[in-house]
Amino acid sequence: MKIEGGIMQFFGKKELRIIELFEDHMVAVENTVNSLIDFLKHLDEPDIDREVYVEKIRKHESDADDKRRKMETEMYLGAFLPNFRGDLLGIAESIDVVANKAESTADLIELQNIDIPKEFIPKLIELAEKSLETYLCVKKAATSIFDDMDLANEYINKTEDLEHESDLLEKALVRTLFRKEEIELAHKIQLEKLIKKLADISDQAENVSDRLQIVIFKRRI
Repeated sequence: MKIEGGIMQFFGKKELRIIELFEDHMVAVENTVNSLIDFLKHLDEPDIDREVYVEKIRKHESDADDKRRKMETEMYLGAFLPNFRGDLLGIAESIDVVANKAESTADLIELQNIDIPKEFIPKLIELAEKSLETYLCVKKAATSIFDDMDLANEYINKTEDLEHESDLLEKALVRTLFRKEEIELAHKIQLEKLIKKLADISDQAENVSDRLQIVIFKRRI
Protein backbone atom coordinates (compact mmCIF):
# COMPACT_ATOMS: atom_id res chain seq x y z
CA MET A 1 0.00 0.00 0.00
CA LYS A 2 1.32 3.41 -0.92
CA ILE A 3 1.07 5.71 2.10
CA GLU A 4 3.31 8.58 1.09
CA GLY A 5 2.76 11.06 -1.69
CA GLY A 6 -0.40 11.96 -3.57
CA ILE A 7 -3.75 12.02 -1.78
CA MET A 8 -2.76 9.13 0.51
CA GLN A 9 -0.53 11.36 2.64
CA PHE A 10 -3.57 13.37 3.76
CA PHE A 11 -5.36 10.38 5.28
CA GLY A 12 -5.43 9.90 9.05
CA LYS A 13 -4.66 6.73 10.97
CA LYS A 14 -8.30 5.56 10.86
CA GLU A 15 -8.45 5.92 7.07
CA LEU A 16 -5.11 4.18 6.56
CA ARG A 17 -6.28 1.32 8.77
CA ILE A 18 -9.45 0.92 6.71
CA ILE A 19 -7.45 0.91 3.47
CA GLU A 20 -5.22 -1.80 4.94
CA LEU A 21 -8.25 -3.91 5.86
CA PHE A 22 -9.80 -3.26 2.45
CA GLU A 23 -6.66 -4.59 0.76
CA ASP A 24 -6.47 -7.56 3.15
CA HIS A 25 -10.04 -8.43 2.17
CA MET A 26 -9.17 -8.31 -1.52
CA VAL A 27 -6.22 -10.65 -0.94
CA ALA A 28 -8.50 -13.12 0.86
CA VAL A 29 -10.85 -13.05 -2.15
CA GLU A 30 -7.87 -13.63 -4.45
CA ASN A 31 -6.86 -16.63 -2.31
CA THR A 32 -10.34 -18.09 -2.75
CA VAL A 33 -10.15 -17.91 -6.54
CA ASN A 34 -6.59 -19.26 -6.53
CA SER A 35 -7.72 -22.24 -4.45
CA LEU A 36 -10.48 -22.93 -6.96
CA ILE A 37 -7.92 -22.98 -9.77
CA ASP A 38 -5.74 -25.35 -7.74
CA PHE A 39 -8.77 -27.61 -7.32
CA LEU A 40 -9.41 -27.63 -11.07
CA LYS A 41 -5.77 -28.51 -11.75
CA HIS A 42 -6.09 -31.67 -9.65
CA LEU A 43 -9.47 -32.84 -10.95
CA ASP A 44 -7.99 -35.42 -13.29
CA GLU A 45 -6.30 -37.29 -10.43
CA PRO A 46 -8.10 -40.64 -9.99
CA ASP A 47 -7.86 -40.66 -6.20
CA ILE A 48 -8.62 -36.97 -5.58
CA ASP A 49 -10.57 -36.16 -2.44
CA ARG A 50 -12.68 -33.32 -3.79
CA GLU A 51 -14.07 -32.43 -0.40
CA VAL A 52 -10.59 -31.60 0.93
CA TYR A 53 -9.99 -29.06 -1.85
CA VAL A 54 -13.45 -27.56 -1.53
CA GLU A 55 -13.08 -27.19 2.25
CA LYS A 56 -9.91 -25.16 1.65
CA ILE A 57 -11.85 -22.89 -0.72
CA ARG A 58 -14.62 -22.49 1.86
CA LYS A 59 -12.09 -21.47 4.51
CA HIS A 60 -10.66 -18.77 2.23
CA GLU A 61 -14.17 -17.51 1.48
CA SER A 62 -14.97 -17.45 5.19
CA ASP A 63 -11.73 -15.54 5.81
CA ALA A 64 -12.78 -12.99 3.20
CA ASP A 65 -16.14 -12.58 4.97
CA ASP A 66 -14.41 -12.07 8.31
CA LYS A 67 -12.08 -9.43 6.90
CA ARG A 68 -14.94 -7.57 5.23
CA ARG A 69 -16.94 -7.52 8.47
CA LYS A 70 -13.92 -6.27 10.40
CA MET A 71 -13.45 -3.50 7.87
CA GLU A 72 -17.11 -2.53 8.15
CA THR A 73 -17.00 -2.47 11.95
CA GLU A 74 -13.93 -0.25 12.08
CA MET A 75 -15.24 2.03 9.35
CA TYR A 76 -18.30 2.91 11.42
CA LEU A 77 -15.97 4.29 14.07
CA GLY A 78 -15.60 7.38 11.90
CA ALA A 79 -13.16 6.81 9.05
CA PHE A 80 -13.87 8.74 5.82
CA LEU A 81 -16.81 11.01 5.09
CA PRO A 82 -20.22 9.28 5.26
CA ASN A 83 -20.90 9.38 1.50
CA PHE A 84 -17.53 7.83 0.58
CA ARG A 85 -17.87 5.37 3.47
CA GLY A 86 -21.05 4.02 1.90
CA ASP A 87 -19.40 3.77 -1.52
CA LEU A 88 -16.44 1.88 -0.10
CA LEU A 89 -18.66 -0.55 1.78
CA GLY A 90 -20.62 -1.19 -1.40
CA ILE A 91 -17.41 -1.90 -3.29
CA ALA A 92 -16.21 -4.31 -0.58
CA GLU A 93 -19.53 -6.16 -0.64
CA SER A 94 -19.36 -6.43 -4.43
CA ILE A 95 -15.79 -7.74 -4.24
CA ASP A 96 -16.91 -10.30 -1.65
CA VAL A 97 -19.33 -11.76 -4.20
CA VAL A 98 -16.30 -12.81 -6.29
CA ALA A 99 -15.26 -15.14 -3.47
CA ASN A 100 -18.86 -16.36 -3.09
CA LYS A 101 -18.98 -17.28 -6.76
CA ALA A 102 -15.69 -19.14 -6.56
CA GLU A 103 -16.98 -21.10 -3.58
CA SER A 104 -20.31 -21.91 -5.26
CA THR A 105 -18.44 -23.18 -8.33
CA ALA A 106 -16.43 -25.56 -6.18
CA ASP A 107 -19.58 -26.64 -4.33
CA LEU A 108 -21.25 -27.47 -7.63
CA ILE A 109 -18.38 -29.76 -8.64
CA GLU A 110 -18.16 -31.49 -5.27
CA LEU A 111 -21.80 -31.75 -4.21
CA GLN A 112 -23.03 -32.98 -7.58
CA ASN A 113 -19.87 -35.06 -8.09
CA ILE A 114 -19.68 -33.81 -11.67
CA ASP A 115 -17.87 -36.08 -14.09
CA ILE A 116 -15.65 -33.70 -16.06
CA PRO A 117 -14.12 -35.12 -19.27
CA LYS A 118 -10.32 -34.79 -19.14
CA GLU A 119 -10.24 -32.90 -22.42
CA PHE A 120 -12.31 -30.10 -20.87
CA ILE A 121 -10.23 -29.60 -17.73
CA PRO A 122 -7.48 -27.48 -19.41
CA LYS A 123 -10.17 -25.22 -20.91
CA LEU A 124 -11.91 -24.87 -17.56
CA ILE A 125 -8.58 -23.94 -15.99
CA GLU A 126 -7.98 -21.39 -18.76
CA LEU A 127 -11.40 -19.84 -18.11
CA ALA A 128 -10.80 -19.76 -14.35
CA GLU A 129 -7.37 -18.17 -14.83
CA LYS A 130 -8.89 -15.53 -17.10
CA SER A 131 -11.46 -14.81 -14.40
CA LEU A 132 -8.64 -14.45 -11.87
CA GLU A 133 -6.78 -12.12 -14.22
CA THR A 134 -9.93 -10.02 -14.52
CA TYR A 135 -10.30 -9.89 -10.75
CA LEU A 136 -6.65 -8.96 -10.21
CA CYS A 137 -7.09 -6.07 -12.62
CA VAL A 138 -10.13 -4.71 -10.79
CA LYS A 139 -8.25 -5.26 -7.52
CA LYS A 140 -5.57 -2.86 -8.78
CA ALA A 141 -8.29 -0.41 -9.78
CA ALA A 142 -9.84 -0.60 -6.32
CA THR A 143 -6.49 0.03 -4.64
CA SER A 144 -5.82 3.01 -6.90
CA ILE A 145 -9.03 4.93 -6.11
CA PHE A 146 -7.44 6.27 -2.94
CA ASP A 147 -4.55 8.12 -4.58
CA ASP A 148 -4.64 7.88 -8.38
CA MET A 149 -8.06 7.96 -10.02
CA ASP A 150 -6.58 8.17 -13.52
CA LEU A 151 -4.71 4.91 -12.93
CA ALA A 152 -7.84 3.39 -11.43
CA ASN A 153 -9.72 4.32 -14.58
CA GLU A 154 -7.09 2.63 -16.74
CA TYR A 155 -7.46 -0.59 -14.78
CA ILE A 156 -11.24 -0.33 -15.01
CA ASN A 157 -11.02 -0.18 -18.80
CA LYS A 158 -8.63 -3.14 -18.83
CA THR A 159 -11.00 -5.08 -16.59
CA GLU A 160 -13.76 -4.66 -19.14
CA ASP A 161 -11.45 -5.92 -21.91
CA LEU A 162 -10.50 -8.99 -19.86
CA GLU A 163 -14.14 -9.74 -19.05
CA HIS A 164 -14.85 -9.68 -22.79
CA GLU A 165 -12.03 -12.18 -23.33
CA SER A 166 -13.55 -14.37 -20.63
CA ASP A 167 -16.92 -14.14 -22.35
CA LEU A 168 -15.36 -15.34 -25.61
CA LEU A 169 -13.72 -18.28 -23.85
CA GLU A 170 -17.04 -19.19 -22.24
CA LYS A 171 -18.92 -19.15 -25.55
CA ALA A 172 -16.22 -21.18 -27.32
CA LEU A 173 -16.24 -23.80 -24.58
CA VAL A 174 -20.04 -24.11 -24.56
CA ARG A 175 -20.01 -24.38 -28.35
CA THR A 176 -17.42 -27.17 -28.23
CA LEU A 177 -19.33 -28.95 -25.48
CA PHE A 178 -22.62 -29.12 -27.36
CA ARG A 179 -20.90 -30.48 -30.46
CA LYS A 180 -19.70 -33.55 -28.56
CA GLU A 181 -22.14 -36.25 -29.67
CA GLU A 182 -20.72 -38.78 -27.20
CA ILE A 183 -21.80 -36.68 -24.21
CA GLU A 184 -25.44 -37.05 -23.13
CA LEU A 185 -27.63 -33.96 -23.08
CA ALA A 186 -28.17 -34.02 -19.30
CA HIS A 187 -24.41 -34.19 -18.79
CA LYS A 188 -23.91 -31.33 -21.25
CA ILE A 189 -26.36 -29.15 -19.34
CA GLN A 190 -24.57 -29.92 -16.08
CA LEU A 191 -21.19 -29.01 -17.59
CA GLU A 192 -22.62 -25.88 -19.17
CA LYS A 193 -23.75 -24.72 -15.73
CA LEU A 194 -20.22 -25.25 -14.45
CA ILE A 195 -18.76 -23.24 -17.34
CA LYS A 196 -21.17 -20.38 -16.70
CA LYS A 197 -20.35 -20.36 -12.99
CA LEU A 198 -16.65 -20.00 -13.78
CA ALA A 199 -17.40 -17.15 -16.17
CA ASP A 200 -19.59 -15.49 -13.52
CA ILE A 201 -16.44 -14.77 -11.50
CA SER A 202 -15.15 -12.56 -14.29
CA ASP A 203 -18.61 -11.01 -14.74
CA GLN A 204 -18.69 -10.08 -11.07
CA ALA A 205 -15.23 -8.51 -11.33
CA GLU A 206 -16.63 -6.30 -14.07
CA ASN A 207 -19.57 -5.42 -11.81
CA VAL A 208 -17.03 -4.21 -9.25
CA SER A 209 -15.37 -2.08 -11.93
CA ASP A 210 -18.76 -0.47 -12.68
CA ARG A 211 -19.11 0.50 -9.01
CA LEU A 212 -15.59 1.90 -9.00
CA GLN A 213 -16.36 3.95 -12.09
CA ILE A 214 -19.32 5.55 -10.35
CA VAL A 215 -17.15 6.43 -7.34
CA ILE A 216 -14.61 8.07 -9.63
CA PHE A 217 -17.31 10.12 -11.33
CA LYS A 218 -18.67 11.25 -7.95
CA ARG A 219 -15.24 12.26 -6.64
CA ARG A 220 -14.53 14.32 -9.74
CA ILE A 221 -17.73 16.35 -9.52
